[in-house]
Amino acid sequence: AHYKLPKQKETTPKALSRESFEKIRNLEIPDKCPSTSFTRDLFLFACYTGTSYADVVRVTKENLFTDEEGSLWLKYRRKKTDYQARVKLLPEAIGLIEKYKDDNRETLFPMQSADMVKANMKGLRIMADIKEPMTYHSGRHSFASLITLEEGVPIETISRMLGHSNIQTTQ
Repeated sequence: AHYKLPKQKETTPKALSRESFEKIRNLEIPDKCPSTSFTRDLFLFACYTGTSYADVVRVTKENLFTDEEGSLWLKYRRKKTDYQARVKLLPEAIGLIEKYKDDNRETLFPMQSADMVKANMKGLRIMADIKEPMTYHSGRHSFASLITLEEGVPIETISRMLGHSNIQTTQ
């Protein structure tokens, strides 16, 4: 009854530097490591769309829609907040969807366990010789900073793309 939880130190989530992102994107992964290659592709999808692991394993073809101008969008409800996220898909993201397309599977991507993703992310970091910390969630933050903010996208738009219910979360 009198136990007090220790104060947790606040950590600021980290996006990858442009150099580290390019190392991962351009990394040649041996054919004998298909699981690692798939994790890298999921991570790149996060970098191009801002999807979290919990969301990327749930998105289906029904989450894709084409607007009046012919652009393909990903629209889904975030598992964490149930807030709707909408992201116009970059050609790189569309390429990854096409690469793993399987009409016999409901989801856009095959399932890979969170533990396998975590282990493979460590391997990718070593293979690409990246010194900074890197998790799957770094892809979401990299999308917010490298792909959108640095390109001049307004923070309000980024907040909606990430599915944040509060702009302070995005800030």
